Formats: sequence, C-alpha cells, structure tokens
Amino acid sequence: MKGKFSGNELKAELYKAGVAAMEEEWTFMDASFQLGGKARDEGMDGDEVEQTLRRAFSAEKRSSERPAEAAPAAAPVAQAPAVEGGAAPATPQTVAMPIISPLSAGMISMEQMLAMGLDTQSLELLQNFKIDPEALSIPWPAADWRKDLAKLLESTFEQDETIEFKISNTSNSTEELVSNIVGQDDAIKKIMKSLDSPEGALLCINAVKGGEDASDESWHYRYVVVDNPKMSLAKQLAYYKALNLPCAALVNTGANSVQAWIKIFANDEEEYNERVDFLFKTLDSQGFKVDSSNRNPHMMVRMPGVLRGGKQQYLIGLEQGAKNFKEWREWVEYSLDGKPLIELASDSEEAPKKDQTIVENMLRAGEFFLFTAPPKSGKSLALMDLGLSICYGEDWFGNTTTSSDVLFINFELTKSVFLNRLHLLGSKRDLNASTPKFGFLNLRGTALSPIETAQLIAKRIQGAKKLENHDYRVVVIDPISSVLHNPKSTRLSGSPHQILMQMIDTIIALTGCAVVSSCNIDEFPYLEARADSVMKLTPVEGSLNLYQINGNFREFSKMVARECSWIYPRFLV
Repeated sequence: MKGKFSGNELKAELYKAGVAAMEEEWTFMDASFQLGGKARDEGMDGDEVEQTLRRAFSAEKRSSERPAEAAPAAAPVAQAPAVEGGAAPATPQTVAMPIISPLSAGMISMEQMLAMGLDTQSLELLQNFKIDPEALSIPWPAADWRKDLAKLLESTFEQDETIEFKISNTSNSTEELVSNIVGQDDAIKKIMKSLDSPEGALLCINAVKGGEDASDESWHYRYVVVDNPKMSLAKQLAYYKALNLPCAALVNTGANSVQAWIKIFANDEEEYNERVDFLFKTLDSQGFKVDSSNRNPHMMVRMPGVLRGGKQQYLIGLEQGAKNFKEWREWVEYSLDGKPLIELASDSEEAPKKDQTIVENMLRAGEFFLFTAPPKSGKSLALMDLGLSICYGEDWFGNTTTSSDVLFINFELTKSVFLNRLHLLGSKRDLNASTPKFGFLNLRGTALSPIETAQLIAKRIQGAKKLENHDYRVVVIDPISSVLHNPKSTRLSGSPHQILMQMIDTIIALTGCAVVSSCNIDEFPYLEARADSVMKLTPVEGSLNLYQINGNFREFSKMVARECSWIYPRFLV
C-alpha cells in the first residue's frame, strides 16, 4: 500500500498483495476496496484491477495449493465495491426479485451450498423451497451506492414523514423530512460522505414523526429488523429467502451481517408486539436466533450509503418475499410445517439420476431390503456377511456391491459374541474384520420406542459424519422383531407391522440410507409387501443345508430362482 511502482510492476505487485490478502482472510470486497483503490490511484485500469484481484482470489488457485486430503474451502462471496473517483465495475442496478422462485431441482448444487458454510437445517430449507444457491451471493453495490439511503427512504417511508439518523457511537442524532433527502440528487453523495466513520452510521427503523394525513401512530410500528451476525452472510440470505420473509429491504451492514427490514404494519403497539412475537418464534423454530432487543420499534439500524471503517454499508435489495405480514403468516401456516411440499413434474425437465446402487440388481440407497429365512438358519450371519461385503465392495450371494460405510444395529447378541462372529466371517473370507468402515451400535436391552430408535440411529449417523468422517450409507437392523420386545413398544397401540415400517421409513427419511433387516418367513407379511426388495430363502426338501433363493425387487428384475448351500458361517451360491 505504501510502495511506489512503475506501470509494468503495478500489476504483478497487486497480484502479490491480493494473494497475501486472501491468505490473511480478507474478503474479496476488502481487497477490491483497499488494494484496488490504491492501484486505481496509481493509474491502473479498473477492469484490469478487478481481473488481477479475482485471479489472486480464484478458487482454482486455492484448490491447487490445498493438500489433497483437505476439505474444500468456502467459495468467496461475489461482492466488489464501486470506488468513488475510480472506475466502478459494470454491475446491474439493484432490482427487486422474489425470494421464493420455483427452480429446477438440477440447478441446486450441493457443492455450492456446502462451500457457503450452510448447515443441515439451512440446506434442508433451501432444498425444500428450491432456492438457487446463486441467489445467496451478496450482490455488488450499485455504481451510485451513495444514493442508497434515498432509494430506501423513497420505498419505505412517506415523503412527509420524519426520520432520525446519527453517526454510530455518538449521542447526537438528526431528524429530517424524507422529502428533503429523497429530493437531493448529486448533493446526496456529499451528505453521505460526511457521515462516514469508523463505526458507520445508523437510522431509526421507523419514522419518528408521522405525515400530515396520519390519523393514528401506526407509522411507529411499520417495520422491525432481523439479523444474526453469528451466521455467514450467505446463510442469513438463505434463511430470508427460504422463509419467504416479507422484506421491505435488505442492507449489508459493512461488517458480518445482512439486516432485513420486515414489514409488520401494525395499527398499534399491541398488534406490533403480537406480530413480532410470531415472527421471532417462527425464526427461532427454524434455527435463526434474533436478539430480543431487535423488537424495539425505535431500533437504530445500519444506514446504507456510508462507509463503516472503510467498508460500504449498502442496499442489497428492496421488496423481496411475501407482499405483507398477513400473506407471510398464511404461507407459514400452509407451507412451513416441516412436511413435504407439493412438487410439479415440470420442475425436472429430465429424469434425475437414480440413487446409488448398494447391491447390484437388489438394492439402492434410500430403499428397504428384507431378508427372510426359516428360524435359526443363519440370518444374522448372512446380514453380517452382507455388511462386510459392502465395506470392501465384495460380492454377496453372487451380486457385486458398492463399497460404503455400514452401521450394524445389534439387538440380539452380546458384544463379545457379535465381534467373534464378525472376525470368524472375516477369517473365512480373507477380509480384515477390523475395518473402520464397519460400525455397530449395541441396543440390546435398550428401552426405546421404534420412533425413538429411528431418531437415535439418525442422530448417531449425523454425528459420525460431522465429527468422525464416517458416511454411513447402509443401516442393518438385526433382528427387526427385537424392536418390539421392550416396555415402551409393548404399550404402543396399532399393528406391530405398521409400527416397524414407520420406524424404517423414519430412518430412511432422516438419513437417506438403505435399511436392511431380516425376519422369519411369513413373520411380517406387511413388511414384505412394503419392502422395496425382498430376498427369500426356503429349504430344499430332503436336503439338510440346501436352500432355494427367490427375490422380488421394486426397481430391479425379478431374481431367477437358484440354489445355495449353508456352510457355517456363510451361505455359498
């Protein structure tokens, strides 16, 4: 910043400074404003400045320098300031756009969402409401961003109302008629520049005086501000968009937050408090925490059009989401219940890719596979054998498998017996039973209802993925009947078959895993009817250890009947 460079040196030095800024965790916006502004002052072309800094911040460069085993770094949010007195980047003006826009499912990139640092809850919201992650990029300030306050006031207040504003960390505030600010043109830039400060400037969220025709004091209770500085900017936008909030305006605070001006339009203080209570409770239920101090109708919020410690406070957009609070409240009632929404066939122009195949010609991720055989015929060992096969991508009953982590839910055996059986199978197959890809959860004697069991399994899978780098794609439950043999289950009303199927469907819905289990032949006909894949072993008459295999599959061709032998501890085709 302090160096003097020739024209030939300037580009190279700017690139070096850009790389250093990125490594020091500057945002692209910071680098563009400070380093880019310096380079422009030194005579470098504005477009060349932008290209050089973008190259320094490029994802390709970060990827090439990142160790192969490292997780993907968060993509930089696309934002660059327009610097006064220099060449501003060619950017579209701020336009109003709907928060909820139906998009093709194929437009949603999970990689993009993850790169933005979104968590499970915000990802689910985006996917449920088909929000394009591109819409979460913070837009650049408009070329005339110094006029953002005038744009905001013209959209949100009446011309004859009075607003209050001040420089942050000062006690003296100024009151001004909206018309006096909106009526300014080029002079507004000089006025706004005078409000630049290390801490920025603030504006009261509601008018402090009503207009000439105001018959009540409803202008006191028109807006409330929500934000969450602990979240990333993209994640805040994800919530505003996915929750269809009735936003009068979105303002970049120049720090680490996007403030949303929510339309309340209450007639009096009582209605204001009731509506704000509903808003905050709804946000809280979706994982978006708002400081209780924000409910103050006289809250001072960030004023767009000024600099805050060298960073721009600017307008991101106007009139987004539901048209008004009443419309939004109805949308919450009918759409935000955590249940699936209606989807249209037109949402997908082409058939999506099918889910990952776990066992060739038998099972895909997200399906239920039921293995049936006579009592004491080796079903548990067959399921252990399947789990070990999937861990190593080895064949099972003559069908190839896709290597994946497997979680085995043991309801029947002691830990010692379970592990001894697993090691016996491994030694017979020349496979190391001590593989980290095979996880097991001992639930023998645990008093949980079927739904509580499903929730526990989902919780353990999510925790393992987040904390232990295990991505379980298959859940094996052995045996399924044991889920019913505890006090919490015996007290349940309803068919045992339906209760078990509800547990299985819950596991699949919460995890996306394939669920595999076993039962005796004809023990649970309802489960057989509901399963996506059923494989049945029936004894061959007159033969002690010979069985016939039959298979019916929802997504695959019916299995041609064949024979297999039981040679302890495995079935061999």
